[in-house]
Amino acid sequence: MAYKEVSRVEITEVIRQWQAGRRIREITRSTGISRNTIRKYILTAQSCGLGRDGPSPTELQLTILMQCNRSGPREIVIPTDKVLIPWAEQIEQWIKKDKLKLTRIQDLLAQNHCLVPYTCLRRYVTKRGWFGHLQTTVRMADTEPGQMAEVDFGRLGLQWDPQSGRKRQAWGMLTVLNYSRHSFLWPLFNQQLTDVIEGLEATWAFLGGIPRYLVLDNFPAAIVGADALNPRLSRGFLEYVQRRGFIADPARPGHPKDKPKVERGVPYVRERFFKGGQFNSLVDMRQQARNWCLKTAGQRVHGTTQRLPLVVFQEEEQAKLLPYDGEPYDVPDWHTGKVHRDHHIYYRYAIYSAPSVSCPPGTELEIRGDKELVRLYKRGELVKVHPRQPRGGRSTDPDDYPQELNAYTLRSPNYLRRKGAELGEAVGAFTDKLLGGPTPWYKMRQAYKLLRLGEKYTPFRLNSACQKALAVDLIDVRRLERILSEALEQEALPAMSILTPPPGRFARPGSVFAIGNESGGNHSGDHPGNQNEGEIR
Repeated sequence: MAYKEVSRVEITEVIRQWQAGRRIREITRSTGISRNTIRKYILTAQSCGLGRDGPSPTELQLTILMQCNRSGPREIVIPTDKVLIPWAEQIEQWIKKDKLKLTRIQDLLAQNHCLVPYTCLRRYVTKRGWFGHLQTTVRMADTEPGQMAEVDFGRLGLQWDPQSGRKRQAWGMLTVLNYSRHSFLWPLFNQQLTDVIEGLEATWAFLGGIPRYLVLDNFPAAIVGADALNPRLSRGFLEYVQRRGFIADPARPGHPKDKPKVERGVPYVRERFFKGGQFNSLVDMRQQARNWCLKTAGQRVHGTTQRLPLVVFQEEEQAKLLPYDGEPYDVPDWHTGKVHRDHHIYYRYAIYSAPSVSCPPGTELEIRGDKELVRLYKRGELVKVHPRQPRGGRSTDPDDYPQELNAYTLRSPNYLRRKGAELGEAVGAFTDKLLGGPTPWYKMRQAYKLLRLGEKYTPFRLNSACQKALAVDLIDVRRLERILSEALEQEALPAMSILTPPPGRFARPGSVFAIGNESGGNHSGDHPGNQNEGEIR
């Protein structure tokens, strides 16, 4: 026969009718309670001092009457204590010394012909304090609207991925607001930092704001080594937290009660959304998850609040969230690397120069890369910024090289002209003439030699030597070096006088080359040599 529990109101009605003078049969017909049950409550009322003609029962008397109304199973008939008392010392040794589970202890007892139910064994052990105490819990206090949200990850199942051409494990990142219980589901294949931040950005866009506190699961992209006492956020996720303005509160590892609002949400999502669903791709799954959060999860009557989460969110909580600007967040990528001997650092299949003065080869730097820029940090201090380069690219600032190597690294005629002009006006003019031809690259080695002469003999002496070389149009670096090595740049130039060349031995007067003479004859007719020549003929 089923046990019927009588309510407090029904007990009060039985006593009221009994005090009104009605018989037990009449009370049974009006209340539907059996006569034996009514007789039990009347006898208990009389033992509490209630009379048929007396006042109504007090609160204490009703409490005593309610104790006769305990529902549940009857007392255990099996004499568990008497059966297990002979095995008490052995059970205690199995638990404390051998660290056996109760299921194994039950098997060992059964092998020795001691048959006891598992619940009885557990009750016996717990009563004696060998198995620890029964765990109790308290309900967490409700937070203010927009104050807190909880995030958890859970397996959804295998899903076809058109990009990889195979089925992959799909995960669900579920975010639940503590006050309204409104939730947002973001399916994903990976839990890398970029994937998680992409999901959080979609969550803030869906909610139209950001909660002030976010209780996190201990996933590696956000937490550097799960620690119950000193949790540390990863550098990339901490930078995102600072950008969006909320406070991240990692839950303790292995403590699901730290985020109770979202803990049971993942199985609910898996059963009510994923199983039996038809999804073409991850994008299609995300779109369906968004609609499911609005039309199914948001429109159900929540078991705890007994209200519709979406309605509570729209009416009471959405306006209390932190503002979300909607600007896409450029996820940073942090790495560490050492400066190579060529004064460059390697990052994401590209190379970037580092200042040689503050970062000589071998220096370890922190590298922060995003879509636009690459920043180099030395012990937290920004030392260089480069534009982001594609794979195989290179970004080199000539000023990052050592000063003595600048000329050799650039290999630019214009740069050599500029460096020559810095050593002196005459050196600049000499460099211009040296590199002034149609093919200046053939003279670049001489230009390097010229700059080294300035380092070896000082710019003042080199400028004086160039003045002397330019005066005689001597554009030759080797001879210029000889002038400097013999210290001839300070000697005065010799006076350049105009000398009359001596008469030549075989020089003839100009009349010899005349076309004709005054008599109109041949120019050779009057020449005495011709006369002799005629006489010989």
